[in-house]
Amino acid sequence: MTTSRLTVALPHVAAILAVAVYVQAMSQTVHFQTGLQFVAPVAVILMVHLCWMALRRDLAPGFARRAVGRAWMSATLLVAGLFVGSMVAPMPASADSGGFLLAVFCFAIIAVVIFLIVAAIVALFRIGKWVFSNRQSDDDIFSDYGTLLLVFGALGVASLEGLSGAYSFDGRNTATATRFVDAPPEDVWQAMQTATSPAFALPGALQMFPQPVEVEVDEGTALGARRVVRMSGREGEGRLTLQVTGRTESEARFTVQSDTSPFADWVAYETLTYRVTPEGAGTRLEVTLDYDRQLAPAWFFDPAMKLASWGAMDVLARDVKDRAETEQ
Repeated sequence: MTTSRLTVALPHVAAILAVAVYVQAMSQTVHFQTGLQFVAPVAVILMVHLCWMALRRDLAPGFARRAVGRAWMSATLLVAGLFVGSMVAPMPASADSGGFLLAVFCFAIIAVVIFLIVAAIVALFRIGKWVFSNRQSDDDIFSDYGTLLLVFGALGVASLEGLSGAYSFDGRNTATATRFVDAPPEDVWQAMQTATSPAFALPGALQMFPQPVEVEVDEGTALGARRVVRMSGREGEGRLTLQVTGRTESEARFTVQSDTSPFADWVAYETLTYRVTPEGAGTRLEVTLDYDRQLAPAWFFDPAMKLASWGAMDVLARDVKDRAETEQ
């Protein structure tokens, strides 16, 4: 590698390493669920590039635009590197200690958030350039400092989301999947009397999460029945314990009693409800999950968790459908 190429690469390497150190340190604090974990790393990347430019005496007018462009490149390299790594890295079914692997997974999620935020900053930079420009020069130094003040101010506010005493958005949400089962309701209920790991491959988007590998306790769907599911994945393993707290002719509601799975600090599962409704010669099955998002920022995790939760409920509904139709 020539000296010029090394000079170009070094700030990106330094920015990525700085983010890795920051993420690891923040993950050990009580703020690991907040914007300080998922938003503030963008400010770290920008600061590294600004410091590098200052050392290189490269703070001539227009330096803000160059710093944002370099941050964009670092974010792109970060996402691309983690994507390639996830394609070639081994994915064990379990882990004795999920700490490191969970940190890697968190880092991958943070990389995606960083990429999206930097994309938004590019747009914000253009707005700041227009607001602070003196209309006489595209390289007005006041525009640089004003724009960076705007960017760091926005990042600072966003980083406070989820912090105690700051602000947060309601994380409670619901995801429902519906399947038509070509079997009568009694066969559907019979299939739900036992829980198993799905016999089909999970969608790719769900394979990165811990999966049910064993139902250790299964007492059916009667009122008071318990169900304990062992969850395992590359992040480690834990147990999800549920109990039937509501039962009618058409509905069974499982309430989560405890959850020690690796992502329990990311999303709090509350209730899992199966609804069985006769429809023509078959049955309409609805599976609903009520949960509470634990992570910020909401603009990213709300839609992401909604989609993932719907996919998980669709897997449960499809599993019941397949078994009910097979057992006829």
